[in-house]
Amino acid sequence: MSSSITLSAATRQNLLSLQDTANLLSTTQNRLSTGKKVNSALDDPTSFFTSQSLTSRSSDLSSLLNGISNGVQTIQAANQGITSIQKLVDSAKSTANQALSDKSAVSSGLAATAATVSGSKSFQGLAGTPDGTQDFSSLGKDGSIDISLDGGTTKSTIRLDSSTLGNNSSDLTKVSANQIVSAINSQISNTAALKGKISASVGSDGRINFATTAAGATQKLSVAGSAGSTLDIGFGKASTAKIATLTATGANVATATDFSGGGSAAFTVNDGLKSVSVKIDQNSATDANGGTVGTSGDQTEVLAAINKQLKDGGSSVTASINSSNKLVFSSQDSGPDAQLTVTPAAGGIDLGYGGAFAATAGTAAGASGAFTRTGTATIAAPPNFANGASAQFTVTPSGGTAATIKLDATSLDTSGTALGNSPTQAKVVEAINRQLTAAGNTTTTASITGNALVFTDTSTTAAPTVTFTADTIGLGFGANAATSAGTFSAGTGTAATGLSSTGSDATDGSAKAIINGNFALTAATNLSTKNANFTIQLGTGPAKTIKVDNTTGANAAATTKQEIVDSINKQIGADTGLAGNVVASLDANDKLVINTTSAGASQKLTIQAAQGATASLNADIGFGLQASSVAGQGPATAITSTGTDSSGSTNSTRASLAKQFNELLNQITQQAKDSSYNGVNLLYRNSADENENTLKVTFNELGTSSLSIKGVKLDADGLGLTAVTGGFQSDDEITKTLSAITTATSQLRGQASTFGSNLSVVQNRQDFSKNLITILDTGSSNLTSADLNEEAANSQALSTRNSLAISALSLANQAQQGILQLLR
Repeated sequence: MSSSITLSAATRQNLLSLQDTANLLSTTQNRLSTGKKVNSALDDPTSFFTSQSLTSRSSDLSSLLNGISNGVQTIQAANQGITSIQKLVDSAKSTANQALSDKSAVSSGLAATAATVSGSKSFQGLAGTPDGTQDFSSLGKDGSIDISLDGGTTKSTIRLDSSTLGNNSSDLTKVSANQIVSAINSQISNTAALKGKISASVGSDGRINFATTAAGATQKLSVAGSAGSTLDIGFGKASTAKIATLTATGANVATATDFSGGGSAAFTVNDGLKSVSVKIDQNSATDANGGTVGTSGDQTEVLAAINKQLKDGGSSVTASINSSNKLVFSSQDSGPDAQLTVTPAAGGIDLGYGGAFAATAGTAAGASGAFTRTGTATIAAPPNFANGASAQFTVTPSGGTAATIKLDATSLDTSGTALGNSPTQAKVVEAINRQLTAAGNTTTTASITGNALVFTDTSTTAAPTVTFTADTIGLGFGANAATSAGTFSAGTGTAATGLSSTGSDATDGSAKAIINGNFALTAATNLSTKNANFTIQLGTGPAKTIKVDNTTGANAAATTKQEIVDSINKQIGADTGLAGNVVASLDANDKLVINTTSAGASQKLTIQAAQGATASLNADIGFGLQASSVAGQGPATAITSTGTDSSGSTNSTRASLAKQFNELLNQITQQAKDSSYNGVNLLYRNSADENENTLKVTFNELGTSSLSIKGVKLDADGLGLTAVTGGFQSDDEITKTLSAITTATSQLRGQASTFGSNLSVVQNRQDFSKNLITILDTGSSNLTSADLNEEAANSQALSTRNSLAISALSLANQAQQGILQLLR
């Protein structure tokens, strides 16, 4: 029996109204509790997803604000560093000006000075590593230098690579300046041309210094990176350096080399530091995972096996196969002094260095029941099985089955004992017969008669066949061809220009007459159609024409600066009035310098451009043009310089100020190193690579808007400020120092302006990002936030409506009950 409840239309309507009111009230209360009118995509898809997108972008920008803030602080740290460095530079300038203005003298004249050369940069700066060390762990990492004590006529090479630094450093990947200097001095003491004449040291600024032990103007010193150098320790490195190679002159390496006959290819490879023996056969490993060459090794497998043995043996040499299928050995070492030798050994397989095995059949003889096959060469007594010597061959009776015999030092005689490296002939025969028997051949036996190997067969009607496929022992059934050492191709390289210095005679304030060229010479000057001739006049003597033209250098189109200097000095030396009195050189900036060798007011030097009246034929090497098609460039006026007499004493005050100046330079470098923020230093880097201290600040969430703030090197080196070596005794030295300080000040001011501009950009983007985040958050909130006043009023109204609905439903039920009572 079932029952049902029947609702009147009025009751049903009241119930539906009550449900709607309850739903609306629930929605309103949810909005009041969350503060949002859109809580999910069901409420309003467009507003919900738009708000979510705005919020996400706001969050992304917020996460970038930290990076932008760090960028601001990093720039401000660099700017503060520049301010501090500028104060130090100003102090250095004040010190130099004080020295210039001080004319007092309280001690005797200067002693003669030695020839000294300092590296162009500190060893640590050239290293580009945090700890200031350089990597010399292989022959290819070479910092060798050439030292000359006679102006470059002769030179001695100091080799600085893994072959010479092993005794000075336990870790060749991290070699310090002190370890380099120790190795240099060790080699100097063992070089006759240098011993007792020169020494090396590390300066307080980290540069490697050289100085002659004797003093005076006759002392000359030149230091330059050698032709094989690949690393710069302060004196340059070789250009166009190439490694040494050795190429096979014999057979090509086949696409598949047959090693099935037991043959091998053997080499002894020497790179000048390490000698490694290489032997390639079918069992040679090609990798560390068990791969072998196999009985038919392709070129890749052969190369892998060779290179594995070279590497395992500690050699720097690598093997390759060129386009002509020739086996090539290459050294990591470069330059003319690079060493590489390959000594092949005959092993039966020819990979281009000879040694292929050619078998002979032997001599057949005998009668029925005793046929023999005798080798055509004698066997040594005892035969040599050392160094991996072996032989492989087959013995086939007439009409019988072939037996393969393999002999080496591990083969066993009849007692089961290994033959070893030097067995007797009888033991060799035992080992052969043991293997014949084991192969099932009981009719053939081996013996040695008259030092010849003989095989005798008792059951056939013909001599047995003996076929050798490899033999490095010398058993008489074949021979290995002669070996070839291949073709050596020496390494090449052009030595660096380097740095030079000449000592000075004893002085007491006097000065020489010196004329400096007005610009630096380039590495190569084109004099194929032009000339840079000039005249030199010493005092009131006759003017000497110095020719600098297409005959000056080996290549007129690319005449080197050293060729120009050498040519000038050669012509000066050929002139009676100038020889020994005038000398030409290059200064540290590669400007041409002409000066007298003597000091004093009597020394007067005059130089006049003399290229000729045809402007198109005029070339300038620093002394101007005689004729020029460009207004204001010619004709050049004569350049004159006069020496000064002795002042009678040395200025100790200036010497003290010079020490203060040098210490200020050290402080400038320290200040630059300390101007970092959060690990980023915009004022200092170890190397010349500007990427090392470039700061990238990202402005938007996609990374498409950013600013790269390029760091600089504003230590003493980077500012072009070098330590004073003359004690500020000459006004010329102080003037040059002040000029360098002026340039450094301009560099600092320019960089401060650049950083100021960068800071303005970053701060502007920081403010923009903050404001944009506020805008995005507000926009997102406007799309989803509820009006709490409105929702509170709605809640109150719906509560009232809900109460009325409940009351109406109750009244409707009471009316129905009254009607029911009447019916009863």
